[in-house]
Order: sequence, then C-alpha cells, then structure tokens
Amino acid sequence: MMKKFTARPAYEFPPLLVVLGKKEILSNPEMVEIKKRLDESGMPLEKILLEYLEREVVLKAREEELQKRFMAIDILKNKTSFEKEAVECIPREYVMKFGAICLQKRDNTIAIAMVNPVDDMVVHSIEDLTGCKVKARYLTLQYDLELFFFVEHKKDEIKDSQQTDDYKGPRIFEEVAGDGLVSLRPLVDAVFRKGLEVQASDIHIEPTRNSMRVRFRIDGILKTDAEIDRILDKEGRNKQLLQAIVNIIKNRSGASGKDMRIDEREKPQDGRIYVPDRDLDLRISIIPTLHGESVVVRIHYREIGTFSLDKLGFEPRDLERFSKVIDNPYGMILVSGPTGSGKTTTLYSVMQIINSPTKKTLTIEDPVEYSIDGAIQAQTNPAKSFTFDEALRVFLRHDPDIIMVGEIRDEATASMAIEASLTGHLVLSSIHANDAVTTITRLKDLGVDPRLITSTCLATLAQRLVRKNCPQCSTPYTYSTRLFNAFEKYAISYDLDVLKKGKGCERCSSTGYSGRIGIFELLIMSYEIKELILQDASLFDVTQVAGSQGMKSLIEAALMKVASGVTSEEEVWRVTLAQQS
Repeated sequence: MMKKFTARPAYEFPPLLVVLGKKEILSNPEMVEIKKRLDESGMPLEKILLEYLEREVVLKAREEELQKRFMAIDILKNKTSFEKEAVECIPREYVMKFGAICLQKRDNTIAIAMVNPVDDMVVHSIEDLTGCKVKARYLTLQYDLELFFFVEHKKDEIKDSQQTDDYKGPRIFEEVAGDGLVSLRPLVDAVFRKGLEVQASDIHIEPTRNSMRVRFRIDGILKTDAEIDRILDKEGRNKQLLQAIVNIIKNRSGASGKDMRIDEREKPQDGRIYVPDRDLDLRISIIPTLHGESVVVRIHYREIGTFSLDKLGFEPRDLERFSKVIDNPYGMILVSGPTGSGKTTTLYSVMQIINSPTKKTLTIEDPVEYSIDGAIQAQTNPAKSFTFDEALRVFLRHDPDIIMVGEIRDEATASMAIEASLTGHLVLSSIHANDAVTTITRLKDLGVDPRLITSTCLATLAQRLVRKNCPQCSTPYTYSTRLFNAFEKYAISYDLDVLKKGKGCERCSSTGYSGRIGIFELLIMSYEIKELILQDASLFDVTQVAGSQGMKSLIEAALMKVASGVTSEEEVWRVTLAQQS
C-alpha cells in the first residue's frame, strides 16, 4: 500500500511540489531530492520537474497550484486556433520578457497565455504595448513558451518535404512535424536522436566562417547526415541558429550540478544532460572559437550491456593468455592506447568476468561511464580534492579485492596504484602509450621505480579499433603489393578468396564499413621481460623477446583481421604505425 503524502511546512516545499505530493505524483523522497537540487543549483523548478514528469502533468499541477483560477492550455498541441495576426500581436522580443503570448484577437480585445497569469503588472504592460484590452488569461509553461517562441507556421513546407522524403530509416522527426510546427528545441532533440540512431560516439555542432554544421563520429570517423543537413538548411544555417541551438543545450545541461551560463561565450564550459528513461548520459563540452561556440556531445550508455572479452576481437591465443592473467588475485594490469581506442570497454569487460559476490570491487572514474552490478563506483571531483590518487588512498581503507582506476595520469596516481597492487589487491587501469612495451617506459617517465614495476605489473595490453567491412556489401578484393609484402614479413597466411572490402551500400551509408572491432598487443611480464626492464634494456630488445614468447604486434593483429576478411588494408595503415610494415 502506497504511503500517503504528508504535507510538510510551506517553507520547506514550494507550492507546486506540495500539489504534486498531495496528488501522489511525486513521492516524499523525490520531493526531497528535487528540493535539494532546487536549492543547490538555482535552476527553475519547472525545468527540474520536466526531467521527472511529462509536461502535461506539470501544466495540470500548475493549474491546481493556482486553485484553478486560470485554465491551463497546451499551446504546443494547438488545441485552439492561433491566428498569425494574434500570435504577432505581442512582438517576439517581448514574449519572453513578459512570459506571455497572444492566442486570439477580436477587435480591440485579446486572449493571452501566461507563465504567471496572476501578474497584473504584466497584463497592464501588454495592454499598453498592444493597445488592446486583455479579455482572457490562460496558463502555460515557460518551457512551452520558449518552444513556441521559435515557432514558424510551415505546414505546407513540411507537407511537401514529407511527400518527397526518401529517408528509409526510422522516423526521428515526429516531434518536429507532428503538430505542423517547426521549432528549435525539437530540432535539437532530432540531432540527439539521430546520433543515437546511427550509434555515434560523439555529436559535433560546429561554427564555420558564415554558417554552421553538425557532424557525427561513427566508427571513429566524422560524417555529416543528409537528413539533418536538410532540416538545418530549412531553418537557415547562420550564426543566430547556431547560438540558439547552443543556448538550448546549455539550458538543458545542469543535471549533474554543472549548470552552463548562457551569457558566457568566451570561456570553455562543461555540462551534462541525463536521459533517465534510457539511462543515457550526454556529456557536453563547449569551447569558444574564432567563429562562435563549438559543441561536442559525447554519448554514454550507463548500462554496460553484454560486453565480453570474446566479442572484442581478441585472437584465440591472446584471449587464452589474457584470461589467465586476469585470474590473478593481485597485481596490476594496464590497458594502453589513444583516446577512443576502446580501453574503457576492455576494462569493463574484464570487470564483468572477475567481479563476483565474494569480492569487494571499487572503481574511481572520470566520469563513471557504465554501471556495474555489485561494484562500488565513485567519480572524481577535483573541486573537492577527490582525485584519482586521493580516491586510491581512501580505497585501501575500504577493504577492497579489486580496484579499477579510470586512468593513470600522473606520478601520484601511479604510485598509489603500485602500492595498492603491492598490498594484495588486483588493480586495473588505463594509460596513454603507443604500444604494450612503451607502456613500461610511460610508467618510468611518471617516476615509478623499475623494481616496483616488475614486482607488480602482470601484463600490459595495447589496443586500437579498426572498422569492420560491411557484411552486406563486402566482396572479394585484390589489395596492393604493400599488403602482401606485410603478409610475407609477418608470416601471415591468407586466401585470396577471403580478402574482402565493402563497396558501400544503404546499410553502411556508402562507407563500406559497419561497426568496429579491437586489435590487441599483449605483453605478459615473464621472468625474462622483468630482467630486461631491470637492466634498462632497449625497447627493441624487450619487443624481440616478447615476440619470441608469443606477443603479436598491433600491425600483426590488424593484418590477421584483413586475412580473415574482417577489415580492409586501408584500416591497417590508418590505425597502426605504418613504418612497421
């Protein structure tokens, strides 16, 4: 039985929250959480509520808050006939200033929808401005008013575009055209939904000299989208459109306490938009540029899903060797590679295997990208001096078995990770290095004693991501002499009938590729390798010995993917050091 709402003192909850509580739309814990966010962030209450409730629910609750003195009207659904002459009765520059819009005009009387219909001063100002008497007042939401502020009546244009539209994918623009109105907030929604539809890792909204563009990073490559371009062209690509879109994104950010200032255009800003119904994080980064503000939206699915090591791209022999390494009860395992090379996915896949109810697992990340059942996950907060090294220091007093560190960036973090692995814990982390052997050099550069490296490090794993040939349009292909020379150099067998390349089709957007897969270079810290490190041997010597013990280089791993028809020659040279061939 649901616990009935108990009214709290008026000074604690705003009237609108009290209404939602009494109607049992919000629970007491939800109200407390919303009130806390309201106090800490300074965001408008309506904006916070719209992250929890449908706008129609908030609109009806506002009607209750005002004791039904004013009828609520959904101006976005266009339930009454809004004549163009009436809508233009209040100039656009005054709509947001007054928080009101004109719905109907008859002779010298008008009907208006207001965010605060009890404000008589605003009503008098509107009457002075329009020369008309306000005959009726209705209630609307600030959000709806902002949306309607950008509205243009384009029913005929939309109808024509729908008739000629040859887009075969899932419809993502219903909200744009559903009620015959085009506005910028649905346009921003459409861009975000398109990013999800094409499985983009990032969305780039960029200024150009006299215009703007939107690009999506798909399988590591930036691409524009014809459908988004068509919509942007209709809205009129210019600096004003870009700034309006940027402002909407700034407004929506702030769910993590990182409110972004609309009036600040000369400093970088970071924010976050959380989408609860999809457990999705959109990480926002905005920087000022010569031609305006540039936005990058990184898409994070917080639920890890079904990532597993055997699906990442490991060759069978490397998968077997790596599986034995992660079975160790203590020590340190490092995954290296540039940004966007899949390090985080590999670490989480390992975590899914070794995490269990019998072990205490702690993670410190920046940010927390995925949710791991049973793990205690923390996020760095430099403003509160909660850094990677400080978190590790605290973690050691928290009785862990497994510790995952998002990234080793400095000497302090490296030292604490080494200490944790020395004291009987299994430590997983990522680090920026070109390959598995230079990962050791990177640790030395950070000031870690080679003796501590050899005492704690179990293995280093370097990785990259290559694009996979599209399964629908891939056909046998004869590659260059350079590729066959590389096959011969690394003694990789191949079958000419298996070598393939995608031609490009509708499924892969004419790229010839669909999805990505990992290539890996695994260095196991054997006794011989440890001796070479202690002797400060050259990278060449370490690589030679590691190769004799079974380590395959990144270029070998990439060539094996070509030989099996998984990827193309171009991907080999794109993601590996070409001079190695």
